[in-house]
Amino acid sequence: MRFIFAIFAFIIATALIGVGVAQRTVFLPPSTVASTVAVADPTPYLMIDSSALLAHQGRQTLALTGSDTVFAAYGRTSDVQAWLDGSAYTAVGLDVDTDEITATPVEANPDAADNVAAGSANPAGSDLWLEEFTSDDAMYRTLSLPAGYSVIVASDGTQPAPSQVRISWPIPNATPWVGPLLVAGVVFLFAGLVLLVLGLLHMRRSQRPRRKPPALPKGKRFSPSRTNSIESGMKRGRRSIAPLIALPVALASVVALGGCSSDYWPQAAPATSTDTATTAATPDPTATPGADGALPADDVDDDSPTPAVTEAQLEAIVADISTVAAEGDAASSTDALSTRFEGPALDLRGATYAIRAGYPEYPAPQAIPAGPLQVVLPQASSTWPKTVFTVVQAEDTSVPPVALMLVQETPRANYKVYYEISLEPDTSLPPVAAASVGTTRLAPETKLLTLTPDQLKTAYADILLNGDASQYIGDVDPEGDTLRTQVGAQFKADQKAGFSTTASMEFASVEAPGQDIALATSGSGGLVAVNLRESQTVKPVESGATVSPTGAVKALSGVTESAKGTEAVYDYQLLFFIPPSGDTSQAELLGFTQGLIQAKELP
Repeated sequence: MRFIFAIFAFIIATALIGVGVAQRTVFLPPSTVASTVAVADPTPYLMIDSSALLAHQGRQTLALTGSDTVFAAYGRTSDVQAWLDGSAYTAVGLDVDTDEITATPVEANPDAADNVAAGSANPAGSDLWLEEFTSDDAMYRTLSLPAGYSVIVASDGTQPAPSQVRISWPIPNATPWVGPLLVAGVVFLFAGLVLLVLGLLHMRRSQRPRRKPPALPKGKRFSPSRTNSIESGMKRGRRSIAPLIALPVALASVVALGGCSSDYWPQAAPATSTDTATTAATPDPTATPGADGALPADDVDDDSPTPAVTEAQLEAIVADISTVAAEGDAASSTDALSTRFEGPALDLRGATYAIRAGYPEYPAPQAIPAGPLQVVLPQASSTWPKTVFTVVQAEDTSVPPVALMLVQETPRANYKVYYEISLEPDTSLPPVAAASVGTTRLAPETKLLTLTPDQLKTAYADILLNGDASQYIGDVDPEGDTLRTQVGAQFKADQKAGFSTTASMEFASVEAPGQDIALATSGSGGLVAVNLRESQTVKPVESGATVSPTGAVKALSGVTESAKGTEAVYDYQLLFFIPPSGDTSQAELLGFTQGLIQAKELP
């Protein structure tokens, strides 16, 4: 009977283990679901919409083929659409009626024909992308993008984009009964082995002689060698069962260890909907870009403006600005700066290059560190131009931080430094909104502040010229204002007093180019960046007398001696905090950058 029960145990064990193994092999369901789209008439660009990426849950794996070079990047859907505006492209999206991924050609927007975004361009390197990738022939990339983010695909902006798009998502293929089946099979296997061993031992005992052996003659004893031979035979007989047991035991161990995966066992019930919602709304702060929780899910039904950039985007932008500034300074080339500088910041740096070419003692432009970013304040806007304010601190904390006002004119343009301002020592900026919220750019004529930017410029220019005699002296706080000390009314008076009696020196305010930029702070005040300009005119006052400029004025004007006189023009890039309307506080100068911008002989 033991052998019969052992056979039944082995049959049951074989069936259980076989079914368990089959569930993970021949009966294993697929681990992914995929959709493939072929573009019949390729265009220079593809846009894989958020709806297509979210057709199924889980990470999205993209396979892009059909072109010699493959470029892909992801960003906010609104940014991708804005970049593509004015160009023909293919939109890859989800057909809500059939739940299938489709490819639909989109014609160029004629209303964007006069926009610099229209036409063909290489999307690589755009400031709008959160991350970008390039590959030859084919690209395989796994992302985890939430709602509100899309992918732009191209070759180089002129050649057709990849014509084959395959998107796949992981699907659950756990087999929770594999573990129990394997364990049960192992239990029956061991039971069969035990029954088999017991049966063999019983059979061996039953085969021994049943009658008592005859008594041996007295004096006869078994020799040690015979005794050892009998014992040796018995030992060999016991060991003969080992090969029968070793193989099944080894097999059972392998099968049991193979069932350790969590996919092989029943799992606890999933979290409630409340717990799941709470978890999904809390992104993982350690996640990398594109990974689960690394990007906030945009509310696709919410039309409220989003911040112009994320902190990660701005870090990359400032790092590139730092590199461009260093290269431009090393080559003394404004052409090298033009990709990342414009307006007063570009003008002043270019003038500094020209001065240092003939007067090397003139101070070099302040370097722009690559980071870290102390303040990130992007404008929240759905239209262009967009503005971002940031403060960058160098590793050497003895060097004042640099405040940058960046402007992106169109979706396809880079963010460029419009104002570059060194902060005053021990300056404390007013509280500002979080980078994830953004702020509003105030109109130049705004009534929300105690002074409009134009009024502020008029007031401060008059204070620099007239000092305490200015009618606006109470509008701007003098505490910590080192520019007023360096080039204010007292400085100008000292310059005039020490000048030659054969010539005269006059100072005046000059209309300055450049837009006024005002961003709202948390307390309803404003961070305001403006550009002021002053002229210094030197004329001979006696017949036959001449003036001889020196230093920077001589280097920039090229004049060594003049009977007509010279004019030197200085720029002041200024950053102010203006209190909200109704506040009795004074405006405060937070930082400045100054320098000679023009010098010429008078006509």
